[in-house]
Amino acid sequence: MCDSLKVDQKGRLKIPMTLLTRLKGPGAEFYVTSNDGNSVRIYPTRVWNEMEGQLERLCLHSTSAQKLLARVKYFGRAVTMDKQGRVLIPIILRNSAQMKGAVDALDYVNYLEVWNHSRLMKNLMSSPITAQDERTLNEVFSAPRSSWTAEWNNLEGHFHGNERRLGVDRRMHGNSRSQLSQAVRGARTDPAERARVA
Repeated sequence: MCDSLKVDQKGRLKIPMTLLTRLKGPGAEFYVTSNDGNSVRIYPTRVWNEMEGQLERLCLHSTSAQKLLARVKYFGRAVTMDKQGRVLIPIILRNSAQMKGAVDALDYVNYLEVWNHSRLMKNLMSSPITAQDERTLNEVFSAPRSSWTAEWNNLEGHFHGNERRLGVDRRMHGNSRSQLSQAVRGARTDPAERARVA
């Protein structure tokens, strides 16, 4: 985890090397966008191109896909990472998602989702994991293995047996560490991992 993740005064986010290695792949081109303007998603261009093609095909039959495509195109911009490993957050997203200063980056398989720290904490605390959520997760993780679960099992840091890990890079201050571990209660099933975070 990074102790300090920031968007600088010019709106650039330096992506930590631990996240960049898997995210980047060949090239330094990214598509920076959002579903709703509350957070920022950073996709490698090759991943975004595939997603955009799928969304455009779905738009022929789905008004939901049309709405989503309109939003991600409204907020989205193609960017090139500079030599220092920084990605420029478009000004529209800097404003709507409050992208300045300390931020948190949630590490997913094909993209990063970046949040203003206090906004993420507020979002997590206002939407705790419910008993129904836990039942759904248990069903997903105990389902018979399929080809996609086998593929995800091979991705380091995402699935190991029945354990689900959510990568979060954030700055630590005050009691945010304990707040975050409470907010994601139930997301980690490994006792050793829970003890490390608590």
